[in-house]
Amino acid sequence: MNRLYLLITILFSAGSFADYLNHPDIEDLIEELVKIHNFDESYVLEVISDAEKKQKILDDISSPAEFTLTWDRYKAIFIEDKRITNGKSFIKDNLKTLQKAEDEFGVPKEIITAIIGVETRYGKIQGSHRVID
Repeated sequence: MNRLYLLITILFSAGSFADYLNHPDIEDLIEELVKIHNFDESYVLEVISDAEKKQKILDDISSPAEFTLTWDRYKAIFIEDKRITNGKSFIKDNLKTLQKAEDEFGVPKEIITAIIGVETRYGKIQGSHRVID
């Protein structure tokens, strides 16, 4: 989990590195991605060198919601038969990966699945920006 914070720190540094490959902590991140997570080093270098700091993205994710809903409104949106059925299917289809994540991070697979369901409808909705940016 500490490496996640390292990645976030690198990518969202206030010091706006035009080239993330020059960030002082990047070598540790690359080493972990290659040695521990078995990423191809040339791929990691390519992805990081292609990353861009986009101020609009930072502003968008830093802004509070324009409005908040009551629990009853959220419940009506998210607790519905179709979403529950899709969640069960998602767990069944991704059980091995979800179990690995649960074992590694201590977050129950049902919670991980619920977050994915709320944020992406189990992968059907994707954002318009690259995560690396």
